[in-house]
Amino acid sequence: MEGPRGLKAREFESLCALVNTVFRSDGAGRMEEQYPLLFAPGNYDDLFVMVDEGVVVSHVGALTRDISVLGCRMSTMSIGAVATYASHRGQGLATRLMEAAIRKAVERDAVLMPISGGRGLYTRLGAKRIGRYALYTVPRDVLTASETDIRRAEVTDLSEMTRLYAEEPSRYVRSAADLGTAVDAGWICDRDGETVVVREGGRLVAYAGVQKRRPDREDEARRARLAEIAGSRSALLRALPDLYDRYGVDAIEIVTGATDRELASLLRPHDVTAAPQGFTGTVLVLQPEMLLQVFDGYIGDVLGPGTLTWEISRESVVFRIGGQEHAVSASDLGALVFGVVEPDEDPLQTIPPGPLRAALERVLPLQLPWYGFNFV
Repeated sequence: MEGPRGLKAREFESLCALVNTVFRSDGAGRMEEQYPLLFAPGNYDDLFVMVDEGVVVSHVGALTRDISVLGCRMSTMSIGAVATYASHRGQGLATRLMEAAIRKAVERDAVLMPISGGRGLYTRLGAKRIGRYALYTVPRDVLTASETDIRRAEVTDLSEMTRLYAEEPSRYVRSAADLGTAVDAGWICDRDGETVVVREGGRLVAYAGVQKRRPDREDEARRARLAEIAGSRSALLRALPDLYDRYGVDAIEIVTGATDRELASLLRPHDVTAAPQGFTGTVLVLQPEMLLQVFDGYIGDVLGPGTLTWEISRESVVFRIGGQEHAVSASDLGALVFGVVEPDEDPLQTIPPGPLRAALERVLPLQLPWYGFNFV
């Protein structure tokens, strides 16, 4: 048995056989085509594998990209396509691969590890469900039809789309090449989709990655979902009446950050409010001290330099302001910084009322970026 190690080029077909056997036994496409960023030749070193007599028998896929939250930038290593043949399960192979991925992520100064799953393999390593998002369900006929220039995204749109996404306050740091690769795949997060752009006055003002309806599933046969949006929220809403007809649906869902106040304000007069949405997987905070350092300038800008201080140990983070201090478990730091959705407990609410809690509530939680086209 070889590994953990990166994939060798000659083993690519063996890896594809593994992940498609585990994830695409229903014949719904091929993983390497649906997730081209992850399975790109330039990413083979981060496709962690165990190889038995020349056959890839276990895999943990990793994709390293930066994120930006309110202009504060940090590195992340996302984990997906974790698979082991049934004949080799129970031997701890995936755990060894995850541990190898974590070591490499830390070596690269990655701060967070988003994982597209929540099973024990990840939670035993400390991953937790964190992050707060909003899911809007907009029924047909709620919005008035209007003339809209909407069409499928083309390669000539990528530059403008990249800029629109770069203006989002919480996002992945994404090149036009990455965006183009993901758009061409026609697969958004975990289902078939397409990307549409909205133009007004000859300018591209918004785009949406649309997950199409699933005719084979009763609960999803008459609805589509905008799984990534960027640009003008009002333009996107003006485009919805056309999208109902385009996809043959009675409702369109929109997933966005919980801090998307513009979309909330635009939909409120139509009696459309958000359902709280948690992160679809789990997140491991790899380096707690670095996470707080990333946001040190932002916290100082809001509260004043040196107003809030902290001390980090292996077990806890002690926050101090004035004469008050409170310790938060190091394992709860991600939930404190990025928030949670009920029924998960919010560490912020466990802090006694007073200056410290009031200060933390002024700066937290922050918006963890939504996967969108960066889902793996």
